[in-house]
Amino acid sequence: MPIPALVLPLAGSVYKNPSVPAPGWAAERGWRAMALRFEALHPEGICPGWSIVVKGETSSSSSMFEINLLCEPGDQIALHFNPRLSSSRIVCNSFLNSHWGQEEVNSTFPFKAKEPFQVEIYSDQDYFHVFINENKVLQYKHRQKNLSSITKLQILDDIDISSVEITKRGLY
Repeated sequence: MPIPALVLPLAGSVYKNPSVPAPGWAAERGWRAMALRFEALHPEGICPGWSIVVKGETSSSSSMFEINLLCEPGDQIALHFNPRLSSSRIVCNSFLNSHWGQEEVNSTFPFKAKEPFQVEIYSDQDYFHVFINENKVLQYKHRQKNLSSITKLQILDDIDISSVEITKRGLY
């Protein structure tokens, strides 16, 4: 699998792109193992006013992929964005205090196997706004109230990433 080209405008941030998940991480939580395709850490926080743009392509065999925004410390997930190609729906959720919240399901589904896509996740004070191919498809209310604790971006599973851009845009 080719290493993605990255657009990295954040000085002092740490970016890594391992091709395998951390040993035992998913199994310890009772989750299925997923390949970690990209991870970025920005200790100052990436919300609100930040925009994350992921460009890539799903593989022909992919059934889903994930974009997760994680909190420090711990393994809390402020936003779990999960397009599921097998059911043509997008599922969003949060994993806080060792529990998944109520899933929010969106049936607007512009993804197709082996076709390029662009996902932009923009955060304001109240919501994550998600745009796919420059069209807004959903907004997800913040469940994690301490937005400055959202410091990590992870992209998981079977997709080919061509670029990841994380930029401070200010509030719309």
